[in-house]
Amino acid sequence: MQALARLVVTLFGLWLIGVGTFSLVDPLRALQLLGKMASTYRINFAEQGLRLLAGIALVVRAEESSFAGVLSLLGWFLVVTSLLLMIVPLRWHARYAVWWSEHLRPAWVRLAAPVSIAAGLLLIYAAI
Repeated sequence: MQALARLVVTLFGLWLIGVGTFSLVDPLRALQLLGKMASTYRINFAEQGLRLLAGIALVVRAEESSFAGVLSLLGWFLVVTSLLLMIVPLRWHARYAVWWSEHLRPAWVRLAAPVSIAAGLLLIYAAI
């Protein structure tokens, strides 16, 4: 179980690095994609299902990590918020995503991108 959790957390970290890199290179496209999150039930449940899986993996991996408290807290946060986003009306979540995509500036997205990259790197480090 720990090996699977390590793999999932590592993939989650790589995903964060990829999102950060993409946001750094093409912040306008990143904002367009953000606006499409939760636009359909399929997209919403795929997104939340993957977040839920990452959260569970973080909770499981926390048991063996030197950063147990942080990983556990982050994992439970992802689990709870993913479950909540699965049960709230889709239009609420979709409007929230669209609102952010319309109000964030590309420069802000570009400034935040290194945070995503760093978080991905730290997750991978913590998982190993």
